[in-house]
Amino acid sequence: MGTEHGVRYREQGEAVGGTYLMVHGLGGSLEQWSEIVRLLGAGARAIAVDVPGFGRTRTVTGAFSVDESARAIVRLCAEKDVRDGVLVSHSVGCVLAARVAALAPDRFRRLVFVSGALVRASEMAQHPTRALRAPMLGLTVATQFVAGLFPVPRPVLNALARVKPLRRLLLRPFVAAPDSLDGGLLVETLTGTGSPAVLRVLFTAKGIPYDDILRAVTQPVDLITGDRDPLIRDQDRVLVRELVRVEGDAVIRRCGHWPWLEHPAELAALIAESARHDR
Repeated sequence: MGTEHGVRYREQGEAVGGTYLMVHGLGGSLEQWSEIVRLLGAGARAIAVDVPGFGRTRTVTGAFSVDESARAIVRLCAEKDVRDGVLVSHSVGCVLAARVAALAPDRFRRLVFVSGALVRASEMAQHPTRALRAPMLGLTVATQFVAGLFPVPRPVLNALARVKPLRRLLLRPFVAAPDSLDGGLLVETLTGTGSPAVLRVLFTAKGIPYDDILRAVTQPVDLITGDRDPLIRDQDRVLVRELVRVEGDAVIRRCGHWPWLEHPAELAALIAESARHDR
């Protein structure tokens, strides 16, 4: 663990095999990538970051800015001499990752959007009245925001790890098969979640130029999506192709919105496979 330029990070492995930089999703922390860092760090350098304003860098006021956070991560990349990198991001974090890639195009050769084809969900966050046209999607989007807002106490995480009915009740919107989750990994990856910055994202969503940020990405993009992700449908994966140059489109079976918890080994293998495309 370390902190550079206000960005907390975890690093494992050597850069001789390339560098993966991982950006978490809304309300998350670098801990969500724990198993992925271990797996990818065995053959390359893997760096996971806390987006400024989230994880252990969260503040009481919920301060957050896409541009300021992206620039801070770019400064970290310069400090760590990230070159020929693969930028991996999850969910709404893909917007921030796209901004990072546009600010430092010489440091990344490819992006991987994990559960990140959130075109309709992003439009709904910017224009809440659209939820009337797709109420189930609207409810799921609202659930994601609420879940990302509140830090989860350690006793609750421990209870989720032990009690399967509680998992079914609380995690069904995020994972496909709550009963099959690894309890230890659940506690590890959900530690540090929750931030008041989620409210800032929600209140400023209309002013975030989602489409323009994605269109500014010049690198190829690979998509990795769970087949049971309630936020993403085939329509979204088609729409995202209008914004970025999608080269790969992988689907993880029996998986919801959190593949880093549900199927970490498969996810890591797909990310590594994506990195080999340009070799």
